[in-house]
Amino acid sequence: MPLLSPPLALVQSLSDIIPVELIAFGSAMLLVITLMHGAGLKLTVARYKRRAEAARKKGLHPRLAVLIFGGAILRMLALHLVEICLWGFALSASRLVPNFRDSVYFAANTYTTLAYGDVLLPLAWRELSPIIAISGLFTFAWTTSEMFNIVGYQHDLEADLSTQHHLKTGTA
Repeated sequence: MPLLSPPLALVQSLSDIIPVELIAFGSAMLLVITLMHGAGLKLTVARYKRRAEAARKKGLHPRLAVLIFGGAILRMLALHLVEICLWGFALSASRLVPNFRDSVYFAANTYTTLAYGDVLLPLAWRELSPIIAISGLFTFAWTTSEMFNIVGYQHDLEADLSTQHHLKTGTA
């Protein structure tokens, strides 16, 4: 076998080091997931604020405000589950994991950085796992920051409803 010239040898070794197809696929998915997450969080926060304002106008009992908060939490959970399923669909459709259920299981373990490791990607695609984990880290961090905001809104809502309730009932 003839020796490769240095530039060709470098290109061959770079393709071994930098799997362009994998990085392109993972980056595109990460971008889709992150943009979708941002849109979902924006809708969740807007819905929370609308419901909180409606509760203020109706004079909802302060204890019932927790239902508005719980709804926001469930929507955030649903957003993460949809994103995990989207990763699972991509893994299954590209035949990197044999079936959809295993794909979602693998995506969930990787996205949450739990990483049980009993479902594995093909060796040539193993570097996709950290990209899936990074997408989870990005979205969980974003969810956490919005959760802090919603908790602040929730405290304000409960205080406002409590004041309204006390004024209505004449209690202190």
